[in-house]
Amino acid sequence: MAAKLKVAGTWAGAIEVELEGWTVPMLREEVARRSGLSPDSINLICGGKVLKDGDGAAKLSELGVRGNAKILSTRVCVDQGKSLKEEAMAEDERSRRLARVKAAATALAKRHADGSLPLEDFNIELEDQSGQKVNMGSETDQRAVMMGLMLHSNAKQLIRRQKYKDALEVLAMGEIS
Repeated sequence: MAAKLKVAGTWAGAIEVELEGWTVPMLREEVARRSGLSPDSINLICGGKVLKDGDGAAKLSELGVRGNAKILSTRVCVDQGKSLKEEAMAEDERSRRLARVKAAATALAKRHADGSLPLEDFNIELEDQSGQKVNMGSETDQRAVMMGLMLHSNAKQLIRRQKYKDALEVLAMGEIS
């Protein structure tokens, strides 16, 4: 049984659809065809809810669309969706890069603490505020200090390259370790 949907927005008019047979992508395609726009630039709203494609199998009736329903079609900027995707990919890459920095610092600190790197290559003496030497007896203390120093050095390089957000993340990692 065909039902009429009243569409307003990028295109205004009525569309006859089979609520039990049509899906959101099919409706979006039809509205795009009639309005002369690309389907990915069309956003559909019905009853205050954005109609999402989901897996593309949900029928309009299952989504609560009824006969004589009013559908608002709006135009979204295709570039906006692309830029959000690119931003998310850049953030993922940044997270992976920071994880590699931390893994490298951890590995180097562990090698130093277990004697793989010769101690004579490093002459580290720490003093507290009153000038008293701080004794780093445990391997965990040595590893933490080495890791903190490596992360601090890495953060300084990032600051020089004006990558302040990355530098802040690396410094925060150094503070935690």
